[in-house]
Amino acid sequence: MINRTEQNKTILSAITCRIIGFVYDICLQSFPKTVRIETTNACNSQCTICPHHKMIRPTKIMEESLFFNIIDECAENRCKEVHLHNFGEPFLDKRLERFVAYSKEKGIEKVKVFSNGSIITGDRARGILEAGLDEIKISFDGASKEEFEEIRRPLKFDEVVENIAGLVKLRNALGKKTKVHVACCSTLDKTRTMQMLESIVDGFSFGKVHNWGTEKYGTDKTSIRKPCSRVWQTFTVLANGDVSLCCLDYDGQIILGRIGVSNNSIMSIWKNNDYRRIRSLHKCGKQNEIELCSNCSKSFI
Repeated sequence: MINRTEQNKTILSAITCRIIGFVYDICLQSFPKTVRIETTNACNSQCTICPHHKMIRPTKIMEESLFFNIIDECAENRCKEVHLHNFGEPFLDKRLERFVAYSKEKGIEKVKVFSNGSIITGDRARGILEAGLDEIKISFDGASKEEFEEIRRPLKFDEVVENIAGLVKLRNALGKKTKVHVACCSTLDKTRTMQMLESIVDGFSFGKVHNWGTEKYGTDKTSIRKPCSRVWQTFTVLANGDVSLCCLDYDGQIILGRIGVSNNSIMSIWKNNDYRRIRSLHKCGKQNEIELCSNCSKSFI
């Protein structure tokens, strides 16, 4: 029975990957839909659901010339969306407002930032709004002060809530259009979490805590593999210019190229053999041949 179940799961996974992968191939653009730029991998929190404390690559801020070159290429190729975050707290980079403004001046349609909300105060809040940021998502876990502070150490619940409310109030006073959303991955009570902030923010999104590709996943008989949309749609540049597999590759374990080295561009890396191989393995249901993807919760339905 176990063998039959495993066999059926393998067959269904293969079919699912082929069909979804075929659709992704058809929709694949010559330039990534979303470019994620890690201007810094420094962070001021030690959240229990995040492996930032396990990261061994050096803490770094991106060279300005590299950032501007990336944005210039994005603008030239009409990239629809740029995220100025990856595996750090973007507001620790004091150039963030200037980077947002430059991106908007170059015509990037949507510039987005993901933050823990702990230092978006005063001039930083005003600066990011006046720079023209289109959307900010603030990570907010827990349904109570106690649960929040247990997960998002050493952040303070009251301070983050005050910062969110202050940002929205200032946005409204300035007449800006920046969307302020909250993203929650871990809470004992979704309804209660929403009730704490729904009168303040523009929207909520609830996800599941993923395993960052480092733990066993998918052994349940109902777990069917699927190709991950990230390798067809999203391009992640680390602070040193390395292009990593995706946002879950927090240590840059799988590098697909480096911007600026040997005239490498976003487009050339996006089309290189390494990227093609990754997509092919996902499409064939062979994610187990990619160490990070093998057990990643994003590779299963």
